[in-house]
Amino acid sequence: MAEFNSRDKSRTSSGKTRALVRKHTAPPSASDDGSLRWQWLTIQLLESAAFTTLSANACRAFFRIVIEHVSHAGLQNGRLVVTHPQFVSYGVTGEYVADALDELEYKGLVKVRRGRAGCGVAHPNLFTLTFVGNHEGAPPTDEWKRCTAERGRKWSETDRKIAAEKRGRLGRKKKTSLRDPEIRPLRESEIRRAS
Repeated sequence: MAEFNSRDKSRTSSGKTRALVRKHTAPPSASDDGSLRWQWLTIQLLESAAFTTLSANACRAFFRIVIEHVSHAGLQNGRLVVTHPQFVSYGVTGEYVADALDELEYKGLVKVRRGRAGCGVAHPNLFTLTFVGNHEGAPPTDEWKRCTAERGRKWSETDRKIAAEKRGRLGRKKKTSLRDPEIRPLRESEIRRAS
């Protein structure tokens, strides 16, 4: 007869208990519909300064990009496309999507190849997760390891504003005034005299 195991309050051997624990904590097995796909996130990444200093919007944006990566079976890293409405539907505040992407890029978790729009054709942003290899078979760059706690604080204090100003200047033409600033409008007394 097996001895009483005080750890799990049963009469099973400790080997059987470990097997059950491993069975229920192992990665999910493959399914036909793809709903059980998964992505490893290491403890080193989760405890890093780059990850722990993320804002709420940047964290949501990061996980939305991870979802896109997993939905392509991990084979399209570097060519991942996530649109603005997809970020918003996942919970990123609409007006802060660009700010969240700038933060992820600054902290080295994601590389963003910026797209553009014009002439009726849109070229979307392409994302690369730096903690996994890319679609060409290159190893992960792990740029997030270079981020320190001081650098994370610097982002929230000063660099966020600098990035927002830079983003505001790009791609925008300065509007010219329709009227000449040298010609001042007529006053009411001048209008009466003219008539």
